[in-house]
Amino acid sequence: MNFCFRLVCLLTASLMATHALSQDLSGWSDKTLCRLASSQQDDPQYLQEATERGISCGSGVAKKQSSNSKAGNVKAKDINFPGKFYTTEIKSCKAMAGSPTFNEAPSLLRVKGLVGYDWHADWKANSVSISPQTENISEPIKVFMAATQNAIGNDNQANIKTAKNLLIDLAKADTLYDSIGYHDVKKKPLCYANGDPNSPCWFHQYSFASDVFAHYMITALWLKDELNEQEFKVVDQYMKKMYKKFLQPKEFQKEGQGFYGMANGGLSILIYASWTNNKKLAAKEMNFRFKEMDRLFYEDGYINNNSFRGTKALWYHSMGLNVALSYAYIADLWGAEVPTKLQTKLVRASKVTNLAITDWDTFTSRKYSGTQHNKISSKDSARLHTNNFTFALGRLMKIVTNVELEHDAVYLQKRKYRMKFGIDETIGFNPNCTDKALAADNSPEELAKKEAKQIEATSQLSIFNIDGKTLNLTLDKADFIEVRPFILERSEEYLKPHQLHKSKIQGSLRLSNDKKISFSTLVFKQAGNQEQRLVINVDSRSLQPFKRHSDSLQKKCGKGLMEWGWLSFISETNDIENAKNQQCHYDYFKDANDKPAWELFQTVLGGTDSILGYLQTNVES
Repeated sequence: MNFCFRLVCLLTASLMATHALSQDLSGWSDKTLCRLASSQQDDPQYLQEATERGISCGSGVAKKQSSNSKAGNVKAKDINFPGKFYTTEIKSCKAMAGSPTFNEAPSLLRVKGLVGYDWHADWKANSVSISPQTENISEPIKVFMAATQNAIGNDNQANIKTAKNLLIDLAKADTLYDSIGYHDVKKKPLCYANGDPNSPCWFHQYSFASDVFAHYMITALWLKDELNEQEFKVVDQYMKKMYKKFLQPKEFQKEGQGFYGMANGGLSILIYASWTNNKKLAAKEMNFRFKEMDRLFYEDGYINNNSFRGTKALWYHSMGLNVALSYAYIADLWGAEVPTKLQTKLVRASKVTNLAITDWDTFTSRKYSGTQHNKISSKDSARLHTNNFTFALGRLMKIVTNVELEHDAVYLQKRKYRMKFGIDETIGFNPNCTDKALAADNSPEELAKKEAKQIEATSQLSIFNIDGKTLNLTLDKADFIEVRPFILERSEEYLKPHQLHKSKIQGSLRLSNDKKISFSTLVFKQAGNQEQRLVINVDSRSLQPFKRHSDSLQKKCGKGLMEWGWLSFISETNDIENAKNQQCHYDYFKDANDKPAWELFQTVLGGTDSILGYLQTNVES
């Protein structure tokens, strides 16, 4: 039997890659394989194995195909490493707006917390098979990557130096090296041992440490030119020992089922090949991965395991597609040619994603008789939307397959949170910052389309005026007056990188007619240069009028500006969608037939600039 049952569900703000145990057909004869492929046509695993072996099974008879029909023929001489993994040069990218930078103290503290972190102890104390708690390693590495990309893209030398120092500190501390390695995890029980969702999942400990290390390698590639000889030696030695423990044993190893994060480890191997300038390794990895993708992606575009996971089938199918498209993009960028047959499957898989969005019943009617240990049947665990971690899937689909992603309202709303991190953690980069994406965004056609869309949208916004590309609030202003000193919120458990000047402020808001409204609650400024956004906690007694409308407000306007007891107020933005969401909140309270709530909303929105000014002047970030 194949080793791996890799089950991952994204139940936290972090990613999990999922694989399940399947039948090992490698010991079966070609004749037996073809007999089963012909007699059990509803089970695709036999046909997939035959395809991988390079045999055809007409009338149940095995015939060898010519060698040129097999997928993958990349040569080392074809490979040209771009230097920065997904691009030759990291440029300033608007898609990174609002993502972490080293200008913000919480971001710096978050990354420093990863240095030498005891992930093994954390996993042992807090994680079980159904619910791995990974935020203490997955969030810091995302912050590190985003802040580093922003530093390089904006040529901020001070922040580049900060990033380099953190890279070296992480290496010197042997961060995550004490996590369980590949060889040892094979000796441990599988996830969900004896069907127990609360059993320990050793594979989670291994896989998350491995993925975080892959992201570290990408960041190291970005900073490689900044390292002197001694600094390079420190980072290089750390990367070599980590690779040997976590990734080298997985080179060219088949997974049982499914296609998940970092291309089942393939992208991680490519990153290391680029770091070590090993073109032979890169070519061999691509040839192997192309064959694996050809095995796991069916002729009709469905994906082995991913597309058949019950109420999360679309969620996992779109994740598998996103990773596959990213691998194809990287391969093409590096000089390899994606096999025609595989390219056709990627096009069809893109169309299957659209089918799942528009016609769920037809999408799920496709039969699958393979072993499926990780199918989700519970409606409580359902995710009937595109995977929100893959926030630029539409971009990759357009670039690689020229298929437009269908409108998925839930996905578009949920992905906004993930976009704040700036990096798609399933692939290790932001597809919206690739050269092809930047070129498309700046084409005359695209610019004209955006301008027309903005003009149409702003005409429907009664509370904003537009000044160039900036939307400014036009409501009457209110002034915040401090009554008692603020109380800082500095608990590392609750302080996130995007929460600037977080504190409990105590005072009142004074209107132009001198009327005062009490205002005391926990607040922060949302990080980012493209927006003036105040975020307040509505659990305070004085803000109960907001709390009683939380469900109906979210039902009407979505969760973009209100979630988990936090309500946002925007006075200035370059994001037309956020402005429309703020307008929706305004219209909701105006029509809610609740005078106290309506007055409170107008006052807080009008006082947004004053409160933000108070925070920036008086409260450290």
